[in-house]
Amino acid sequence: MNEIRVTVHGNVVAEPVERTTRTGGVFTTFRIASTPRRRTIDGRFVDGDTSYFGVIAFNALGANVTVSLQKGQPVIVEGRLSTREWQAADGTTRQSIEVDADHVGHDLGWGRAQFSRLSRAAALGHDRMVEPEVAEAMTNLAECRPANVDADGVVHDEPRPAPDDDSTSEPDHPADRVADRVPDDAETDDYEVLQRSA
Repeated sequence: MNEIRVTVHGNVVAEPVERTTRTGGVFTTFRIASTPRRRTIDGRFVDGDTSYFGVIAFNALGANVTVSLQKGQPVIVEGRLSTREWQAADGTTRQSIEVDADHVGHDLGWGRAQFSRLSRAAALGHDRMVEPEVAEAMTNLAECRPANVDADGVVHDEPRPAPDDDSTSEPDHPADRVADRVPDDAETDDYEVLQRSA
């Protein structure tokens, strides 16, 4: 299949708009303006003619574009170029140039940006692992250790004190159950005792 791939440098001229397809898919559309700079015979740089491109981004890319780009920001878009004819209100047939984006990012030649890695599922709001309760439960599971071992792996003579509010209640965390430590068990007793410096 023949296709034309392009890389366009330009500025966002309208705020990105996120939409949903009939099947629940996410896509985002926005427009960019690209104005080339050319050098004249006498050595001066002048602006060329401005070209406008409609851009469409699907799924996680589209969701990330919505929260990352704003009107006026310089961007670089890479994707498949296509043209589309449409009927204007006055009855005339017009043509627009569009890019089905595969990659979108800020043009760092004009400023700075910060990057936050996000899974595709999280970008689309489908990742159950990012729920606060799930994240807390997984953290507690990863930190499961005997009651007298702190987060640095240092063994203390006495177990960690129980919460002040109700010392008789059942511990919420497996690491707080001192009775669960089995003597001569490699999983609970194989820790090197470190001396704290004064």
